[in-house]
Amino acid sequence: MTDEKVPNRCQYVCPRKQRQCKMLPPTPLSMYCMEHILYDPDLDETTKNSLRIPCPLNPLHSISPHDLQRHIRKCNQRPMILGPFHRPNCNSGLECDNHDDYPTILQDITDEELQEFIIRMETIHDNLVKEPLENNQTNLDCYLSNVNVNELGNRSRKHLQQIGSLIAHLAQLNLLQANTCFVEMGAGRGQLSHELHACLKQESSVHFILIERDHQRYRYDAHHRREQQGPSFERHRLDIRDLYLSELPSIKNNHLEKCVVIISKHLCGGATDLALHCAVNAQQNCHNIRAIIIALCCHHRLLWNDYIGKDFFYRLNLTPKDFSLIRALTSWCTSENRHRMPQDGKRSTIDGISLQSTSSIPTDRSPYSKQRLFSIEQQEKIGLKAKRILDWGRIEYLNKNGFNAHLKVYTSKNITLENIALIATSMPT
Repeated sequence: MTDEKVPNRCQYVCPRKQRQCKMLPPTPLSMYCMEHILYDPDLDETTKNSLRIPCPLNPLHSISPHDLQRHIRKCNQRPMILGPFHRPNCNSGLECDNHDDYPTILQDITDEELQEFIIRMETIHDNLVKEPLENNQTNLDCYLSNVNVNELGNRSRKHLQQIGSLIAHLAQLNLLQANTCFVEMGAGRGQLSHELHACLKQESSVHFILIERDHQRYRYDAHHRREQQGPSFERHRLDIRDLYLSELPSIKNNHLEKCVVIISKHLCGGATDLALHCAVNAQQNCHNIRAIIIALCCHHRLLWNDYIGKDFFYRLNLTPKDFSLIRALTSWCTSENRHRMPQDGKRSTIDGISLQSTSSIPTDRSPYSKQRLFSIEQQEKIGLKAKRILDWGRIEYLNKNGFNAHLKVYTSKNITLENIALIATSMPT
């Protein structure tokens, strides 16, 4: 941006775009527009507040104080209750469970403390945690729509292969049946439900519910909007944290006729805990949750307050601080992949390139990094064990609340490093 400003325009410089605001000053009191008049250094606070105040719902924009009540009723940031199924924070943890997050715990502890904790963590893993079951599925592409997977790009092929594997596990559990309601948590564009629809396109009694908190463009469920036959779709834009599943009209009005299957591909971090908490609450209320299949990912984004395996941690005398340390160690799971790269810089999980493993300690580590203490293979094993401990807390939570849960390898590591799915089926009452 040039140093010269247009004199008849607002003098505020937008920091992100580094250009002068294009609005005109509405009053001779200031050379700033009404949106930016709060930034005028020549006006006193009393004058500013008489002309403009920050919105109480979102201080990133401002409003006229005389227009406050009307603005609150129409502001896009106002809390909206979509129906009886929308109950704010109904799947969150208890407020009394809030603890410090310890984001820099790896930097704060000593090398000796870390090594002692890793020995303790590995002992817990080896004594209590069962390894994920291996995947024995073959020819997963038969569950996909009429798409030649080999003709797709690497990224599209990778996603479709994961979806095909998840659908194959649904078929193995005999869940691809009529009178079923599939609830896709964190649906995004809804590709998983879209491909599942292709397997059940003749079943008009099948229903899909897509839950996603963000606006999505190019949604797959839009392809089925005008279909008169086959499965039906509905989409709700809300956070899983606020979803009271048993009050959704499609489930509440048909709970004696339809069973519910909860699905998701790579439900990020703490959203998995919210979805599992939501499923347990629904099972206690309507008793028609038949199964849960969630491909896990992003353990490094878990939060103690939302984590459902707290009882498992307390039983092992693990504290919230220990939880933060285990969470930090999960990021080591991909250390080996980061250091095994071809000369063109493309990773093996995307290109399917088989690379030689190395057990040496990387030389590009900072002398202050805790990873310098371990070889690359050791880092990956530590990260994997940290992930499985966090997952086992979820397994025990489900087993105590009417489900039979386990972990399973649902696809190969050449497709995705996050290749573990949590599978739970309801116990007969």
